[in-house]
Amino acid sequence: MIIRTLAVAALLAATSLPAMAEFDDSSNINGAFAHGKASSDKPVTANHYWTCAAFWHVWSVFAYDELGEVVLGKLDPGLSQAAARDASAQWERQAALKMGLGMGELDAETEVYIENQTETAWDLAEGVFWGEDYSLVAILGQCATPPTGD
Repeated sequence: MIIRTLAVAALLAATSLPAMAEFDDSSNINGAFAHGKASSDKPVTANHYWTCAAFWHVWSVFAYDELGEVVLGKLDPGLSQAAARDASAQWERQAALKMGLGMGELDAETEVYIENQTETAWDLAEGVFWGEDYSLVAILGQCATPPTGD
């Protein structure tokens, strides 16, 4: 009985894999990004800037490791890996400038904040992966345009 149950479970898992690989939620991702861009909530503090930097960094890794080529090809160009890396670097630079610091001068409190925001971004990325929660992408929309200087 146990062997039969395991065999059925293995068969179901094997037949579900192709269906999962074909899952295309690019319209949900693009919609969340557009919603975030249209939001009146924009980053204004140094901590907001650090959050944007952390979220863009996570997206630059997550999207290209976990989303398929079909989905990636349909995403808004602002969500490309190059755009994400550039946005992350710009937000980091502007956050440090806003604080009056160089990147090597971060205090322990700021480092912990950045670490926590990075963990939060990875948690939210799990929701995108499962097609359940696109709040990570909406926040990226809010962080779509890094400041050019203060």
